[in-house]
Amino acid sequence: MAATSPKYLSRPANFVIRPAPGWVDLTGGEVTEITAAPFGKYKFVPEFKADKGVIHAANVDFRQALDWCMRLRTAHDVEWLAWEGKCGSWRDLGKACESLKALGFLPAVPEGQEGASVHVAVKANTSFVVTSGTIREKFIELLGVKQTEDAALRFRLDLYRDRLRVLVSLAGEPLYKRGYKKHLTSAAAPLPEHQAAGCIRTTLVTLAADSKQDLEKASQEISRKIPFDGVYVPFAGTGTLAFEWLATQLDLGGGSFGRHYAFESFAGIPGTTVAHIRKKMSEARAVSGGYPASAGASALLPPVLCIERNAEALSDLRDNAVHFCDLAGIDSKAIEVAAGDFFKSDSETALRAMASSGRSILMLLNPPYGQRLKAPAEAKKYFGRIASHIVDLEVRTGASFSGMCLIPEEPASAAFVKSLKGTHKTTTVHFTHGGSDIRLVVFGPA
Repeated sequence: MAATSPKYLSRPANFVIRPAPGWVDLTGGEVTEITAAPFGKYKFVPEFKADKGVIHAANVDFRQALDWCMRLRTAHDVEWLAWEGKCGSWRDLGKACESLKALGFLPAVPEGQEGASVHVAVKANTSFVVTSGTIREKFIELLGVKQTEDAALRFRLDLYRDRLRVLVSLAGEPLYKRGYKKHLTSAAAPLPEHQAAGCIRTTLVTLAADSKQDLEKASQEISRKIPFDGVYVPFAGTGTLAFEWLATQLDLGGGSFGRHYAFESFAGIPGTTVAHIRKKMSEARAVSGGYPASAGASALLPPVLCIERNAEALSDLRDNAVHFCDLAGIDSKAIEVAAGDFFKSDSETALRAMASSGRSILMLLNPPYGQRLKAPAEAKKYFGRIASHIVDLEVRTGASFSGMCLIPEEPASAAFVKSLKGTHKTTTVHFTHGGSDIRLVVFGPA
């Protein structure tokens, strides 16, 4: 670390927090929680405003933004508003680049070598009659860097009329890339981790609320310790829902798994600050219910049972579960992985050990409907069958099931809800995944 902190560390800064699509309010609540329990003493009191699907944060200590970046689970990125001002000519753009250099965050490059590798995206709506590509090329030239598609240092240029905003990603790779999976290839259409975290958080909040009037209170005081005797994840895929549920219970942000962040390469970032946040995350995990590999997992958290019928996915899931537990510092017995089909006896046999009479089980469902159905029109019948099977399982095992199911179409969602009517109460929440409207149906005992 330099003897004198660079300008960007010593001044109040502005940031944009980008949530997983459709989860701006949920991410806003998570930001509020993290800000109320900081991992350091920060100099400024941030101010927040949600607008156009993002959260704007002003008057922020840069170090606190690192805290957010490493701990948020439902966010896509945290971007620093590094420069904002008038830009109606190449000369103005040159001034912007000189100001960016003066901030002192760009990695140092030895004399005679090319500048740092960056990725620059440009959104332009302006009378400045040049293409976005030309603006990008000129920005790269004036800043003295080189464009690389997979660069960790990522700029976003937003030029509206003659007003330019230069945003720099603190994350680099999106925040849903946690780093806890060894294998991803077997999942044909995986649910991103931040979307899964949003679904789980919403499910827990909804189940904790006894009425609509209690929903806001539950959102502010989310219960991570709703008493379940087990967690059942059929259609487990590569393990995303199981891992994100455990991350919620143990308060594990992405920084708990040792992934690299773009800000770690910014010049002047004190390594001690990053190390301190990681240390505090580890300490918080121990206090909030995290258990070391030497402790009995079942004594502190309910067991997690993952079922997968696809052989390739099952192999990946086993490796991923071991890898996750190793990185999280928990007993590998916390996650049981078994081969099985949700609708067949092999799955039910594995479930019965967990679902003895009277037990409360959390069921997390993300069915791969596109792989099972010959035509989309069959989705209605398929999801109705899933709901009916949940009711049958309750009758046969004596257990009580609460949980969530992700459903892509309205008729299928209606069929799922109808099949649970009389035995369960349901709440439907909409969010966006891959540009499509997805229904999250949360269900619990009636």
